[in-house]
Amino acid sequence: MKGSIKLANEETFIGTWNGETQKSYGELIHYTGMGNFQEFLTDPAIKGKIVLSTYPGVLNSIVEANQFESNGIQAAAIITQQEWPQATLDKQNLAHYCMEHNVPILTGVDTRAIMKRLRNGGEMPAQLLVTEQGTEQVKTKNNTKNVSFLHKVVHPSGKKHVLVLNFGLKHSLIDAFVAADVKVTVASPYVSIDEVEVINPDGIVFSGGPGHPLDWEEHFSVYEKLAKTFPTIGFGLGHQMLAVIFGAKIEKMKHGHRSFKQPIVHLASNQVYLSKQNHGYEIDEKSLEHTGFQASYQSVQDGAIEGLIHTHYSIQTFQFHPHGKHTKLEMEMFRSIIKQLEQVKGVRVYA
Repeated sequence: MKGSIKLANEETFIGTWNGETQKSYGELIHYTGMGNFQEFLTDPAIKGKIVLSTYPGVLNSIVEANQFESNGIQAAAIITQQEWPQATLDKQNLAHYCMEHNVPILTGVDTRAIMKRLRNGGEMPAQLLVTEQGTEQVKTKNNTKNVSFLHKVVHPSGKKHVLVLNFGLKHSLIDAFVAADVKVTVASPYVSIDEVEVINPDGIVFSGGPGHPLDWEEHFSVYEKLAKTFPTIGFGLGHQMLAVIFGAKIEKMKHGHRSFKQPIVHLASNQVYLSKQNHGYEIDEKSLEHTGFQASYQSVQDGAIEGLIHTHYSIQTFQFHPHGKHTKLEMEMFRSIIKQLEQVKGVRVYA
């Protein structure tokens, strides 16, 4: 069955439709990596996105349960140049997994041509549908409130205790805290101040997730009080949200950072690291002037702010994510985080 993808600039590309779902729409993003595709597809930060994969053979990759960042694939659809792997008998590959879980795949597409459009025009809304259907106006949808919100203790022991606000939590973030001997309790982002005070953690973690920080604006007063009361750490969306809460602005990036080897520099030491990133927004550096935040990490490639530290409160944030593998970057991150968690709650600090 033939299918097509229609971009926001009205261009249409034809391929072969695979899956029972008859159409899908969302923001079109790209993934150029040669590996870690399963981790990328299961990252809650890409909830509802259409993913263009430029590397051949991704549909043959084996699905491994221990590589999941969430409970399943978060992408709305996948586009590849690779044709459907009909010859394979392996029922554990990505192609079969997507079919079993109703994730449509458009195969045999000129991905290089689409990639050129994204390179010139940036990430954009797109629509996928079988060609027998009529086209609709290309649009995107807000998937922020569709992520799964847990509220439970996921690791019951540790020298320190963090409460993670779950905006779209990745499994590897929990793994990283567990590896650092930290007790982890996961809570809904709708948690109240009274509930947090009963739990009485050593620190608050704002997790990553999909969408824009302003999707959660109605809860900012609670989040601000928590950040001013407890040592606070933000990752991904949480990094952006804390910056916005204190008065910064964020901007849509023309080309999002979506790979597992993004070079960043730690400004205090001038040390360069490779980081794991998946984001399409960045903080406007000029807007930090009266927020109390200063940059702690920056992108080597385009100068984007990749980390922040507050000069008045015990808050630090990271646009990138750890994955519990004891890399040099993670050792530096958690050295700083553990030191932060050892501070007395409510004490103001000066960087």
